[in-house]
Amino acid sequence: MSKLQCVLAINNYGKIFTLSAFDDQWKPFPHVGMDLKHISAIENYMWSIGGDNQTYLLVHNLDKAIRIKEEVYENERWMPGGNFSKRLLPTDRYCWSSENGREEKLKENIKLPSFVWQWEHEWKLETKFEEMDLDDDGWTYAVDFFAKFYPTKRWNSCVRRRKWYRNRIYTGTNSWCIISPLHKDFTKEPFICVSIGGHKILGAKLGVIMVWAVTAQGRIFYRKNVNKTWPEGCLWVCVPTKEGSESRYIDCGPSGSVWVVLWSGLILVRKEISAETPQGKKWIIVESPEEDSKITQLSVGLQSVWAITNDSRVWYRKGIDQNLNEGTCWVKLNTFMFSVSVTPNDQVFSVGLDRHLYFRSEISKNYPTGKKWIHIQASIEIEQPKEQETKLEGIESWISSSFTEPSHSAPTRLVGNDSKNNLNLNAKEINPSQRRVSAWSPKLSVGSLIGMEAKPDSFMEIQSNISIQKSKTFWSSIVGGSIEPDVCFISQWFNSPKDRENIFKSEWRQKILDKLIELRLKEKEFQQITSFAL
Repeated sequence: MSKLQCVLAINNYGKIFTLSAFDDQWKPFPHVGMDLKHISAIENYMWSIGGDNQTYLLVHNLDKAIRIKEEVYENERWMPGGNFSKRLLPTDRYCWSSENGREEKLKENIKLPSFVWQWEHEWKLETKFEEMDLDDDGWTYAVDFFAKFYPTKRWNSCVRRRKWYRNRIYTGTNSWCIISPLHKDFTKEPFICVSIGGHKILGAKLGVIMVWAVTAQGRIFYRKNVNKTWPEGCLWVCVPTKEGSESRYIDCGPSGSVWVVLWSGLILVRKEISAETPQGKKWIIVESPEEDSKITQLSVGLQSVWAITNDSRVWYRKGIDQNLNEGTCWVKLNTFMFSVSVTPNDQVFSVGLDRHLYFRSEISKNYPTGKKWIHIQASIEIEQPKEQETKLEGIESWISSSFTEPSHSAPTRLVGNDSKNNLNLNAKEINPSQRRVSAWSPKLSVGSLIGMEAKPDSFMEIQSNISIQKSKTFWSSIVGGSIEPDVCFISQWFNSPKDRENIFKSEWRQKILDKLIELRLKEKEFQQITSFAL
């Protein structure tokens, strides 16, 4: 289990707190200038709906910057007279193309996908080929474009090509970035619910992510081309439903299973979702558990779905597997909760009717509904107010700007942030002070409009201006999508400080616990290595 894995929770004031698997205190989430009313997260990636009804993306705590290498191949053919020329045969590839030659790629046509990207340098020639140095011109030679290329010219070399490359880097890390709305006036049809998942879909390329959302008018949208190297994706695609099926809530599980709650109380489940068809092909209807009750909220795990009805009853969906993602029947639990959240390993957190947080104990394959709810008694770090508050700029200029320019620039930074906290991207071309905030792109709806700078410090660091208080907060929601809890690690959440002092008073007990944690960490690392190798 990674030390960065944590549970997220929003209190009744819209403030986010995090609870690490290796900690026993809720800590303020490092964000600036806004409150959130809905969040959905996996490890390192979070989508949210702000109090201003805008959709936000946060990429945080990555081990290294997201860097993409754009490549273009320049192609030439030998002509009688002894010279190479760009005058190619009709059956040849384009003069400027992709590596396989099937796609025309001109350097001037390759643009930054959204505001949060910046070029790291100008176009350069590749001077390495199969670990061998090329000359300064960078040409490689072959008999034909579909034959094997060599670093030196031969007597039968009829074609040649060279590779140009240019790196672009994602500069929105540790910044809240606004995702382009559907309309120029974002209040016309704002999103009311967003969900991120699909990072464990079978057969998908490494790094694939799925993002689904519901608008205030009940329409369902899928965010196209979202992945860990393109976290904001490119555009919203409407996924139609039958007329009269207005949606109110949506959740996407780690395996890509999508469940939608309708205002009528019925459930829509997306079928035939796969790596090849991430949007799925059709909807099927799942009835409410009881005729006189309607589901208001649900959460999808890897092989489980939990739901809450309008009478606050908790329900579990039985019979879910890879081939039957809609399950077979509802199982009633003799408990009442305000909301639930299922983790990628099918553990369950909830917000109680008393607005306290709970964890479902002893969930396993033999007991998929677990045994009982355990109160999370972690204390809370409260950040003391500072004398001089940082000022948020950028939103006003974005709202007042004309909606005519396409998306080009990266997010703006906040005044008052310490420059030491900025990421060192080692790129002279990236100058945050020169970034400008342009307007929404009506055609592509691509990318982030502005950024709200978050502290890039680790969630685990304790700031100097904090105090620790006993949990007196009331919570509105909890999100477990970015953690796969193991009871061996999180037992400290459920005991008061006095109880923990008695439990770990003996030195031999602490040594055994430390060894168990170390073994579990090694086991997790080994499982990740073997699964990646397979």
